[in-house]
Amino acid sequence: MKIFLTGATGFLGQHLLRRLQREQHEVTCLVRDSTVADHMAGGSCRVVEGSLENVGAWSKWLRGHDVVIHAAAPIEFHRDWSFFESQIVIATEKLYRAASREGVRRFIYISSESVVQGKKSLLGVDESVAYCEPSSLYGKAKQLAEKVLLQGVSETECVIIRPTFMWGKGMPELDKIIRRIDNGGFRWVDQGKTVIDWVHVENVVEAIVCALQYGEDKSIYYVTDDNAKPMREIFTSLLATRNITPPEKNSSSFNARLAAGLMEFWWSLLGRKTAPPISLFDWSFVAVPRQYNITKARTELHYHPVISEKMGLAEMRRPAS
Repeated sequence: MKIFLTGATGFLGQHLLRRLQREQHEVTCLVRDSTVADHMAGGSCRVVEGSLENVGAWSKWLRGHDVVIHAAAPIEFHRDWSFFESQIVIATEKLYRAASREGVRRFIYISSESVVQGKKSLLGVDESVAYCEPSSLYGKAKQLAEKVLLQGVSETECVIIRPTFMWGKGMPELDKIIRRIDNGGFRWVDQGKTVIDWVHVENVVEAIVCALQYGEDKSIYYVTDDNAKPMREIFTSLLATRNITPPEKNSSSFNARLAAGLMEFWWSLLGRKTAPPISLFDWSFVAVPRQYNITKARTELHYHPVISEKMGLAEMRRPAS
């Protein structure tokens, strides 16, 4: 199969590219800088230099591909709305339209649970849960991009994958948590009892590979390890792979939300462009329960987790070769 991939240099994209090439797919990767090509899966993929801001300049290279996998997105939460709108909403719409014009059969969009992540508990929900006002501009942009794709009229089929908190060897989020511990800014909320879903990066890759062939047009699929746990258990296990024990400092959900709201207010008032010490998105991540029913992914995508918690943690403990 001929596949066009965006986001190949990211945490998910690197794992996905290796899997696609192991399965003998012909992969073309969009990159901002062609000099990175030699470091991408042994340099064996075709590279198109360009960005999502100038889709029209390179869209002819989409021609002849069976599938576009759009995994590129800035994982940031503290920029102006115009940044998220251009980088996520407008870029996704332009790419989908270009794929349609060039006759691509299927468009797989890697979205995020953040599109429904607000103030309310998400325990036991499935894909029918209504959109809310997300707790981050990133989530809002991802939500609007989903709506653009769901409302689009095209011969190009569209499948939307919504991963939850993504983990695995090399996960960038773990480094951020360790830095917060080092600078004294880490604390549990409600003793870390909030239950959340998580998903190993290779399980997300498995779902995407399934979506190359399966999945209904204009359908959304949650992807998890089907192993929701309290936040404290998850992060204690992840930190243990680096021989780090998290501190015991704790805040109540009420106090953490109040602090986050005040921080965001003052940061906005002062015109600061950096991230505040705690934001409402940070609060919702650690305080809002999230556990998703993945029956739809199991039945329509034929998805099943291939990496267990035990396997994933063991891999993270192994030193880099």
